[in-house]
Amino acid sequence: MNSTRRQAVAVKRAAWAVFFWASLLVAAPAAAEDRGDLRTVYGATHPSTFALYALDPDLLGGWNTLLRGYEKKFIPEKYQSLPVLGGWYGAGYTPDREVLISSGLRKAFYLGGQYHDRLGIAAVLEELGMEVVMIPAEFSKTPETFRAMGQAFNRPERGEALAGYAQAVIERLRSSVGGLAADQRPRVFLALGVDGLTSICRRSDRSEAIYLAGGENVYECPDEMAEANLQLGLEEIMRLDPDVVLVYSPELAAVIEDEPGWGQLRAVKAGRWRLVPRGPFSWLERPATYMRLIGAQWLANWLHPDLYPLDVKAELRVFLKLFFGLEADDQQIDELLTQ
Repeated sequence: MNSTRRQAVAVKRAAWAVFFWASLLVAAPAAAEDRGDLRTVYGATHPSTFALYALDPDLLGGWNTLLRGYEKKFIPEKYQSLPVLGGWYGAGYTPDREVLISSGLRKAFYLGGQYHDRLGIAAVLEELGMEVVMIPAEFSKTPETFRAMGQAFNRPERGEALAGYAQAVIERLRSSVGGLAADQRPRVFLALGVDGLTSICRRSDRSEAIYLAGGENVYECPDEMAEANLQLGLEEIMRLDPDVVLVYSPELAAVIEDEPGWGQLRAVKAGRWRLVPRGPFSWLERPATYMRLIGAQWLANWLHPDLYPLDVKAELRVFLKLFFGLEADDQQIDELLTQ
């Protein structure tokens, strides 16, 4: 890491620390008012809603969008029927204010970050009379995020349980593959969307899990576009010449080796591509959530099996039990790893 990047990382970490502790001062009073309350909180973004579900699904006032079929398989029916309230997510979507007002919810929550902090979420929700709890979030700070959520929503033991798992995973990744030199890191392309022609940038916060898993996002783009989802052509992907490809669409995965464009990629020819598991929620991106705790381990084990040996199925069982309260059977585990 050169001196310029080290300075940038140091500044970012210092800013995050100030942001984190300041937010706790704002959020702390909410904890005393939330004892025993159920179905009281609106999650303003998908990552926020999914984090609330992990902390305590009975806090959740609704979903941002309709649950997909593969998500419903792992969500009990009583939570599937929660109302759809909208939220802030890709392509400029924002919630309908009348829908939020009619929900009767008085408390809102969102996880802060470079992208969401620019959207003015808190200002809109406060205009609607909601009490807003904001906690900053980035993948490497997941333990702090869950601890803060536990305090803010009066679930400290639950927050600590989730934080403890996150901390152990991140420390294990850092000690085994996190410190690899650039020439030891496979160059990864994330093929998002049905056609795989959308991706995220190397310097995006959403690429952090790839780096911690011992890879490097191959897609470099201007700083001002770092948090955007950008469209590429197959010719540009060919020029990037990634070592491995991560595919998000089952439809693309079904044809990628035979498709004339994708099939010509060096990585695809060599079989160095994988469909990213997406249940109960996406393991790496879209949205980027705590699911990266299992996704980064899955990726590290694939990229560096000697450095990060892992029984993925056994680890997935532990993860699902802790975060979703699920006792997954063999069929569910196999389905999660292949869907």
